[in-house]
Amino acid sequence: MVHVMNQTKRGENMTNKKLLEQKIKESGKKISYLAKRCGLSYAGFRNCVTNKAEFKTSHVDILCEELNITNLKEKELIFFAKCGS
Repeated sequence: MVHVMNQTKRGENMTNKKLLEQKIKESGKKISYLAKRCGLSYAGFRNCVTNKAEFKTSHVDILCEELNITNLKEKELIFFAKCGS
C-alpha cells in the first residue's frame, strides 16, 4: 500500500515548491529525468511540485536519493510543509 505524502487542504502537509526547486537546481538534474525516475510524466511531476497533485511515498524516497536529501529535517521542510503557515 502506498501512502500519500502531502495534502493540499489548509493546515495539512504539502510540498514546499521553492525549496524543492532549489534542490533540483543545485543537483543539476533535469526535471524530465527526475519525473522519469519517479514514473511520472513531466506534467505529472510539475503538478506534484506545484501541489496540484500529490507525491507518493515512493516518489519522495526516489527524490531524496536523487537530490541527496539525507537530513530528516530538510526532508520534512521540503515534503511536509504546512499549508497556510
